[in-house]
Amino acid sequence: MSDEILIRLDEITEKASVPQLKYWCKLLDISPKVISRAGHVSPKDAEKLRKMADLINAGIRPRDAANTLADELMIKSSEPRNEDTAALHSRIESLEKAVMLLVQTVNNQSKKLEAIQLRLEPPKVDPVSVRVWEPAPKKAPQYSFLQKVWYELMDPVRLRAY
Repeated sequence: MSDEILIRLDEITEKASVPQLKYWCKLLDISPKVISRAGHVSPKDAEKLRKMADLINAGIRPRDAANTLADELMIKSSEPRNEDTAALHSRIESLEKAVMLLVQTVNNQSKKLEAIQLRLEPPKVDPVSVRVWEPAPKKAPQYSFLQKVWYELMDPVRLRAY
């Protein structure tokens, strides 16, 4: 089993029932662990539920009490810790260095790719105009008047232009 200490829901407060505590867990986004048919929460979550019970006993609605607790937690978590800031700054600096190194390698790679691209492209040549083949124009046969009459009557195929 795990080494984590868990508190049963019915041991948190005597003034609230288990279904009420489950509803409060839902409002506070706490997911209780079910062990042998009983809900268990961590000590930190149990403390939140105790604060919620105190607020509700003071006359505040459960949803408003959950919002108040969430606001308090946001204020506490937004305060910077001195020991963590130094570690965060060093980590951010190392990440910045890593990003700058990546940018430099990408620039170097792009220069290499441009050089390779210039070697692979075909040489630039001025376009040559190409004359399209056309058949020779057909010429009508040149015959004298008498020959034309004769061929027209006897062999009209000879008068065709080829």
